[in-house]
Amino acid sequence: MSEKIAVESVIQMYFDACFAGDGRKMAEVFHEAAHIYGLDKDGALTDWTLSFFTDLVGGSASSKSMGLARRDTIHSLDFTGENTAVARVSLRVRDTLFTDILSFIRINGTWKIMAKVLSGVPA
Repeated sequence: MSEKIAVESVIQMYFDACFAGDGRKMAEVFHEAAHIYGLDKDGALTDWTLSFFTDLVGGSASSKSMGLARRDTIHSLDFTGENTAVARVSLRVRDTLFTDILSFIRINGTWKIMAKVLSGVPA
């Protein structure tokens, strides 16, 4: 499998986990040391651990359970080295359209999301 296809497969699993609100599946695509960054409603930096993020994903109503249509797109995917890549993606989660910057690392032949920077606007 080409590395591009391998990373795109991880992104698709990420989209699936977001749509279904599946924290367990979400944990599979992220490296255990990953962090998720964004700004809260007051403009302060958020820095979530993977554990916090997967609990958040798994503990909320999902877009799927709400009967919402999927809206997920890979806008760009660039390899920044032999074992690193970055992607810009967008997806709908409930009433928010997110744009995420996902940083990937390949460890022992497996691609994982190492960091996520998110921003969202009403869908």
